[in-house]
Order: sequence, then structure tokens, then C-alpha cells
Amino acid sequence: MSFFEGLIVADPPPAAEPAEWHLGAYEPQPNEDHPPSDWFLPARIPQKARIGDGPDTRILLTGWEVWPRSLVIGVELFRRCVGRDGLRGPVHPRPGADGLRFGLLLADGRRVTTLDGPAWPAPPATITGPRAVLTALGGSGGTFHQQVNLHLSQLPPDGELLLVTEWPAEGVPETRTVFDATRLRAAAAGVVEIWPAPPPAARGLAALLPSSHASRVPQPKPRPTPSPPGPEAPRADWQGMGYEGWGDPELIRSRLAAGADPQDPEEQPLHRVAGRGAEESLAELLRRVTDVDALDDQGRTPLWEAVAHGRADNAALLLAAGADAWTPRVAGRSPGSLALTTELAPLFADLPGAVPPDPGRVAAQRAADEQARVFRGVHTEGLAVAFVAGVDEEEVIRRLGADPDRVPVLDLDAEPGPYGTGPDGFDPYGPRAGWFLGVSGVPGGCVLTQPAGYLASSPAVLAAVSPGGRAYGVYFNPKGGTFGHLSVDGVTAHHEEIGLTAREDSPEGFWLHRFWQWGPYGDMYGTGSLAYACDRAGLPITDPSPLLGPPHRWVELPTDSPLRD
Repeated sequence: MSFFEGLIVADPPPAAEPAEWHLGAYEPQPNEDHPPSDWFLPARIPQKARIGDGPDTRILLTGWEVWPRSLVIGVELFRRCVGRDGLRGPVHPRPGADGLRFGLLLADGRRVTTLDGPAWPAPPATITGPRAVLTALGGSGGTFHQQVNLHLSQLPPDGELLLVTEWPAEGVPETRTVFDATRLRAAAAGVVEIWPAPPPAARGLAALLPSSHASRVPQPKPRPTPSPPGPEAPRADWQGMGYEGWGDPELIRSRLAAGADPQDPEEQPLHRVAGRGAEESLAELLRRVTDVDALDDQGRTPLWEAVAHGRADNAALLLAAGADAWTPRVAGRSPGSLALTTELAPLFADLPGAVPPDPGRVAAQRAADEQARVFRGVHTEGLAVAFVAGVDEEEVIRRLGADPDRVPVLDLDAEPGPYGTGPDGFDPYGPRAGWFLGVSGVPGGCVLTQPAGYLASSPAVLAAVSPGGRAYGVYFNPKGGTFGHLSVDGVTAHHEEIGLTAREDSPEGFWLHRFWQWGPYGDMYGTGSLAYACDRAGLPITDPSPLLGPPHRWVELPTDSPLRD
């Protein structure tokens, strides 16, 4: 007999299949914005210390949580007298002059406080490494007792760690307490990883190929097979496969055994598996198809899809099955000619019919790739940026209707200020930000930025700043789509959506900046789109600071500016 027999009420059947969320792999960052509690159990060090006293207030440290790359400081507040306005609690993102604040002085001389606010996505060029961030997380509690846990986004360096507390409103004076950061760093070895990544399966392609082909196919690094989506009733079509389904060899076999067409002209399973699926899935289909070079509605073959997705394993299988590498398919390009510009080049370079690419095209491709690499790490979602060639920073500020002498240069090392963007507490994501543009001079021109808005890329702004030069603005719309505008000598010249898959009628720049590639091999993070915008403006960028960190200066458009319309 079950202990709970007679107490359990059966759940009603669900109205629909419940959705599932899958936890991705932990990706370490220079700054841990929050404790990675989904992936790790921290090392905990209990420690009690009084770190602040007022007439009716006690502030106590209760211990430390050490994470792989960050630190949580346990702090609890006790009060015996609370005014009505105090019922709101002491933790505010931007405390006032009398508010509760904390600070740390690290052993290497860096100062970080809860007044600094969140850092920019990446540091200014003058700072070696991302600026650490100290955040008051808040916690449980009531009227007279509350938790205020502090999160430091980086582990402190070895040596003394000075914690400073002050709360003028409660009569808590500036109080300094010294701790040993070396002990805290050593505790990081005790962090427990809950979901360690499994080692990749060690298997090659030879077992999947006929013996006559195995010797001439290079052996690329194996890829782990995606987790199967679970059992399903056999069906004789390709409906409902999903991304994971195309990578599941057992599901492919089940569908084929039930009668699914391996050459279905609508679903085109060979194309899908070549780009997305496991090599075993592709091998199952290759045993059954008669046309390994079938064309989709854009004229692309399965081998084209394998190259576009960077799948060396699947490309090797297709080549071994006789796939044609060199016949032009889209815009005069063949799968082989594209592959020669990628890491798959060794698979194709020595094949019969290989034609070395034109040296001029090789140089142009190398320059485009180098420009894209400059922008690695730039956060593009919601970003508007304009590259202005032939006009310097001060002249751009004048053309925006402001006086350069009244627009100060940011000095975030001396005074980072709230939000890490200047001493007046300007929030580039707040309601004021719509009329502010970041302006940064670069060799040969200027860069305009707006982290959460479109104005920097608008035709009106581009026309205003481009007389005597060229300006290309790009907006990464968070609702979807990446849009570019070109202005030449003060006149709007072109508007387009960029980052789209390159097609027969696409401009050369779409191919040069790899809009034909997918996932991490292509323009997944906007680097190609930014490089394309530089090319359209005629302004090469070698220093990513204007996009990675705060701008050189913030310019507010005057209230009567026509650019606000």
C-alpha cells in the first residue's frame, strides 16, 4: 500500500501538449551578470561581521557565495524603527543622496560601488578588461528585517578586499571592513557543476561510407548527435520533424520505413538533413535517393546547404556519394567555390575540376572577413549605428544642432556614474535616450550609435551629417529585420533590408559579407551586417570601441531640431 493512497487526486488531461524548455550549456563570460544558479552549486563560506551601525539600524554580513566567476556577499538589515516611507525597502536601483550604498576596494586598486549601475556591454578602450559591477540584489524579509545580497560580477583579485557601507538616512556612517579575498578565490575550487558537458562522441565517417569511398574522404571532427525528441507513432511523411527531428537517425529510419518519400519535393529531406542533421541521418537518405544534386526552389543543392551550414561531415558524405561541387547554382556560384572561402576548403581544394579563386576576390573576401572580426562581441539587438565617412566628430556634432564646446567627453575611468555612461546618470535605455546620439570620431570619419533606438540610422539624420561625404546607417530591429539606409552628400540614395540570405539578384556585398552562410558561420551576430555597412559608407573601422563601449560623447538633439520629427 502506498503511503499516500487515497490522498492523490488525478490531474485532468492537458488541453494541449505542454511546451518544454531546455537549459543550454553554460557559457562563461568576463562578467557574470547574475549568479549562474541553474548550472552550479556555489561554494558557501559562512561568516558573521557587523558592517554598519546606526541608532536604530544594524547591518550584518552573513557569509559568501563563491560562483565560478563571481561572488555574492550575504548582507542582512535589521531596524527597530521604520518610518512610513521606509516601508518601501532600502534597495533601489538608483538610490538618492541619503540612500543605502555599498562599495568595494579591490586589491588591485579598482573601486566598484552600487552607485555605478550596470556596465556597458563592453569596456571603454582605456580599461583593460570589463569593468566589475556591484549590484544589490535584494531578498526576502519584512518591515524590520531584510536581506540585501550584493553580487560582484567578477571574483576579486587575491589580497585585501575592503567593503564600505553607508546609509545617511538611517544614521549609518561610512564604515570600512577588511576581508581576505585570497580565501574567497581559493573557495571557487569547491563550486559544483550540475550539468557538466558530456564528451563528444569519438567516431569518424569511415563507418558510414562504402569501403570504396572511405579512403578518399577526409575525416573532419565529429559532431555530437542531438538528443532525440522522444518516441512517436510511425508516420509516412515528414510533417512535424522540427530542428531536432532532422538530426535523429532513428526518427529518419522510422519515417522511411513507414513510407516517407526520401525525395519529397515539398519537404526536401535531403536538403534539410545536409544542413541541419546528423551524418547518420544523411547516410540513411543517401542510400535511398537517386538524385544527390536535386535543386530546391532557389537552385541550391544539398551540398550547397552543407557548405552554407559549415557541415564538413555532411559535405564529405555528399562528395563521396558523387555530389557535384563545381556547377554554378546561384548567381554564378557553385558549392565548391563557396567552400573554398571557408574552413571546408581542404575538402574541395584537390577535387577534380577545382578552380582556384581569383586573387582579387580572395583579397576582397579577406578584407571583408577582417572587418567583420572587428565587431565580434558587439551587442546588436535594438542597436542603431551610422558610419559617416569624410566628416569629423566636431563637425557631426554641429550638424546635429549642438555646440561641441558644450558636449563634454566622457571620462568613465574617473567618474563612471550610474549606468556606466557618464556622471549625470544618463540611461541609454531609458525614456530620455530617444533624442541622444553617441558620437565617436574615428580615422576618416565618425560613428553614431544608439543602443536602443533607430534615430542614428534614420534617413533624416544621415542626410544631415553626410554633406561632403557618405553615411550608411543600420538598425537591428528587435522585432525582426535589419534595415540599412545610404545617404550620399546629404541626399538619401538607397534603402534596403540586409542580412537576408543571398539570392540570385542580391548585391555583391551580400555574398562578400557571407549573408549566404547560416548559424555561427554566417551573420548570426550581426558582424557581417556591420562590415557591410562600413563598406557601403566607405569607412573601414579598425577599433570597435565606439560600438563595444560607451561613445566618446553623448549629444542631445535640441528640442526644436527638425531631426526629432
